[in-house]
Amino acid sequence: MTRDARPSGRNQPRSSTRPAVNRPVSGRPSAPRGTQTKPSTKPARRARVTNSRVSRTPRNPRSMRRLAVIGVLLVFLAVVITPTLRAYLAQRSQIGQLTQQVAAQQANITSLQNQQKQLNDPKYIAAQAGAQLAFAKPGQTLTIYVTTEPSAAAKAAAAAKKATWYGSLWQSVVNSGKH
Repeated sequence: MTRDARPSGRNQPRSSTRPAVNRPVSGRPSAPRGTQTKPSTKPARRARVTNSRVSRTPRNPRSMRRLAVIGVLLVFLAVVITPTLRAYLAQRSQIGQLTQQVAAQQANITSLQNQQKQLNDPKYIAAQAGAQLAFAKPGQTLTIYVTTEPSAAAKAAAAAKKATWYGSLWQSVVNSGKH
């Protein structure tokens, strides 16, 4: 629409005062409820067309207050709920960790109970005594094999006894250069 094609009354500023409404003195409406005596005095909100863009009339201050109240309530709820939600999530992760810890301890308890059963068995104890301590029951023949070549641990111990402090120091310097 061009500017000239608009009705003449639309470009005039709106009056800030409301038209007077005749109300009865008793405070009750004179017409029965459900019937309307006057047509609505509020102008219909229409979008104005300007340069092929639709612009709306400014919002009612009452609706802006409602939006502000709703916004404040949403911010308040977010502030109240956030710490509670954070604590809930932290507790859920702690419960998960404790559940894993309980499962690990149950497995440890099971292995210790199995070890206890073995140690309560006299046959297991006799086998361990024979293998580790070279014990034999009366009447058994104990066989020990002696080799002429000492083990690697025995060789290292003998070399450590023979080496002097400055020899071991020099050997450590030489070994450090190899790495």
